[in-house]
Amino acid sequence: MPRTARSRARLGVLTASLLIVSGCGGAEPAALEPMEPEVPADLCSTVPEAARDGLVSNSNSDPTGNPTAACSLRSPDASGDQVRAVVTWIQLNDDISADQVLTSQCRSVDKTEYKEQAGFQPQGADRACAATGTVDGADSATIAAVANREVVTVRFTSLPPGKPPALQRAQLMLEGVLSSVAG
Repeated sequence: MPRTARSRARLGVLTASLLIVSGCGGAEPAALEPMEPEVPADLCSTVPEAARDGLVSNSNSDPTGNPTAACSLRSPDASGDQVRAVVTWIQLNDDISADQVLTSQCRSVDKTEYKEQAGFQPQGADRACAATGTVDGADSATIAAVANREVVTVRFTSLPPGKPPALQRAQLMLEGVLSSVAG
């Protein structure tokens, strides 16, 4: 190896060694804090107690891919009322995907059974849609909302029609979930 090439090689090794040594002995970096899981482990627990009072609940979640969580609420078997609700939460990768999912949810409402509730704007939502109707004699409501990259839906029925009305109770569920998990 010619002398200049050897000198450059030694200079390179010396520079690399100095860079490595200069990083040693400095202050230790701050410890990493564990992050909270993005997906709610028990979505039913985010539904306000007043909205789930007297109902049997069941939750599940999937933290993979676009994380999702679901909550099923129903009247106890021995109850004279037939209340059913399904709440879903999904976190998308970006705002555009979240808006597309919301639009799809709003379009999928059966307009022959449900009447759109114009101007529906629940607390905590960037955009939302809602529709109500009487389906098979039950007071029914269907709601979808987006907050940031998260889409929450609520499907609610009550037979006989309950007090408060289905839309009001479904909105209470939706707003409770949005305030608890929307990031």
